[in-house]
Amino acid sequence: MGGWFSKPKPKKCSYGSGWSKSNACPPGFTTVENCPKISCSWNGDKGSGVPVSPLSYRTGSCSSNPTHPGNGGTTPPSISCSGGSIKASSTFTPCCNFASTCTDSNTVGWAERVTCANKNGDYVFDVSGPGDCAQKLGGNSNNFPAQQWCKDANQGAYSCWLPYQMNADGKCFAYGDMQWNSATNQWGAKTKNGGSKILLNGLEPGNIKLSTPGAPSTSYNTGAIAGASAGGFACVVGIGALLRKKQQKRSAGKASNVELKEGTNAV
Repeated sequence: MGGWFSKPKPKKCSYGSGWSKSNACPPGFTTVENCPKISCSWNGDKGSGVPVSPLSYRTGSCSSNPTHPGNGGTTPPSISCSGGSIKASSTFTPCCNFASTCTDSNTVGWAERVTCANKNGDYVFDVSGPGDCAQKLGGNSNNFPAQQWCKDANQGAYSCWLPYQMNADGKCFAYGDMQWNSATNQWGAKTKNGGSKILLNGLEPGNIKLSTPGAPSTSYNTGAIAGASAGGFACVVGIGALLRKKQQKRSAGKASNVELKEGTNAV
C-alpha cells in the first residue's frame, strides 16, 4: 500500500547546454524555477533610469525676471507631477510678450517645466537590438525569458536580449556591463562587455518625436506673468499619441498677452 500514498516526484528543471540556474538570467535578475518552467524575475533595483511609460509635461507659472535662473535670475515657483506620476526631469523655459518665439530681447520671465512619468512604468526592459529602445515608450511589455539573454560578447542583434533602462531624454543605456556596441546598426550590432555606456537612440524625427526640455517649439498662452496656474499645462505622449494638447485655461481677470515657450521633449 505504500506505493499508493507515496509523494509524486517533483518535476525537474532542465537547462540547455551552457546554461544553469546561476547564469540563466542576467545580473540584477533572479532565476525562478517552477519546473519544468524557468523564468527570470527582475530584483527591483531601479538604478538611475526613469520609468518607461506615456509621459506628461507640466509648466508652472512665470517669474517676472528676464535673467535665466541659472545665471542669477529669480527661480520660478516649483511645480510637481500629479496623480501616479513622478518627476523624471525638470528645466526652465522662457516666457515672452507678444511673440511666437522667445528671444533674449523679449523674454520677460522664466517658468519651470517638468517631464512626468507614470511611476508604475518599466524601469528595466528587454532590448534585443539598437532599434528596440524606440519601441519601449509604451512600457509594460517585457518577457525576460530565461536562457535567452546575451551572456557572451559578440552575439548578434535579435538573437538574444539584454536589460536596459531609459534616460529622461529618451535614450537607453544598458542595465549592467553587457551592452549593444552600436546605437545605429540595427541588425549588425553585437554584444560588448564593459566600456563606456553606448546610448541607444529613441524615436527618430519624422516618426513620433518626443521632446528635449528647453528646445524651442510651440508657444502657449499662460496668463499674466507670475499669475499662471502651477498645473496650467499638461501634455500626455505615448506610442501613437502624436498630437499635443495646446489649450490652456486663462485665469479669470488675468491678462492673456504673455507667451510661454514650451520645449520639445524627447522621452
